[in-house]
Amino acid sequence: MNYYQKANPNPTNSEMDSKTILKPRTTELTDSQRDKLTAQFAELVADNMDTKDLVRYAIDGMIEYFNEGSLDELKEEVDNFDEELYATLVEDILITDLMKEAV
Repeated sequence: MNYYQKANPNPTNSEMDSKTILKPRTTELTDSQRDKLTAQFAELVADNMDTKDLVRYAIDGMIEYFNEGSLDELKEEVDNFDEELYATLVEDILITDLMKEAV
């Protein structure tokens, strides 16, 4: 036996309200709400990453950040970290590239 019922052709407000799917009044967020959403999501993503993934993400972000500026700005960043480091890194890179060319 199958049960079949037609919808009320003249529903009351309460019947209509019960059939309406509740939706947020707006999907727009204020800047503050967007910041909170972003922070909560970032924390969830970071909590689900292992240490190796976190380190790789941090390194990728720093590479992107350091590449945004000029070479002089990068040199200044490296020199602020260690005064002799820039010269050492450049020398290592040049030597490595020369060795690759020789092969």
